[in-house]
Order: sequence, then structure tokens, then C-alpha cells
Amino acid sequence: MPLPRPEIGLIVHYGFVWSGPDRGPPPDAGKDRPCLIVDLLPEEILGRKTLRVTYLPISHAEPRKGESAILIKPKIANYLGLTAEKSYLYTSYACEDDWPFDVVPVPGSKGKFHYGIIPPAFFNVVTETFKQYLAQRPDFIHKR
Repeated sequence: MPLPRPEIGLIVHYGFVWSGPDRGPPPDAGKDRPCLIVDLLPEEILGRKTLRVTYLPISHAEPRKGESAILIKPKIANYLGLTAEKSYLYTSYACEDDWPFDVVPVPGSKGKFHYGIIPPAFFNVVTETFKQYLAQRPDFIHKR
């Protein structure tokens, strides 16, 4: 199955690198997990066109003090094909990377790289929370 066309609101399986003030220096590679695409930025550097993608991670771990995450309702998680465990979409961690670097197949799928697009109302809640966090900490996005 080919890679999906990247679009805002799409959840893909990506090697997310957790980076932040209370986390050590990021490793070379991240942990593969569902991640939400929240921004797309076409760039051209030295005649080479790239697409920079900003990802927000999804995790089963509850947010710690100082972290911002939104619980994904079971109905949405089921719609996307996420596991039955509670899932949190983090808005206090973000990673920017070239598309499709580190996008990997969804576990148990036969070459499928994405889960689907989150519902618009939930996406609006996520992006508002993300914008508020970004306004307070403009340099927090880990760039690969």
C-alpha cells in the first residue's frame, strides 16, 4: 500500500522523538507511534523541494505534571482503529520532520501507514490547545 498524501488532521505511524526540558537529549530515533499531522510547510533549500510536517504524539501514558494532553474519547479511538487502552494526544510535545522520513507501517497492517483523519471538532480542540502551548513556549518543537 502506498504512503498516504500528507494532510492536516491525518494520523500516521511515525518514529516520534520525545524532546523537552524535563527529558534528556533525544535519541537518534524515536518510538514508532500514532501521531497527528498539525502543520505542513513546503520548503525549497538549494533547489530541493521538501515538505516539513509537524507531528503531535499519541500515547497511553497519562500526562505528567507540566505536560498537556487531551484524552481521546473511546468512540474516536475506535473509529481510528487505535487500541482499546486509554490514549492521550499530547499538545506539549511536537516534532517537525521532512515527509515521509520515519513514517512506518501501522503494526499488524499490511503496509498501511495511517489510521485516518480525526473528526474536525476534536481537531479544533487539539489545535487550540496546541496553539496556547506554542504561544507560551515558541521554541519547544523538536526539529529533525
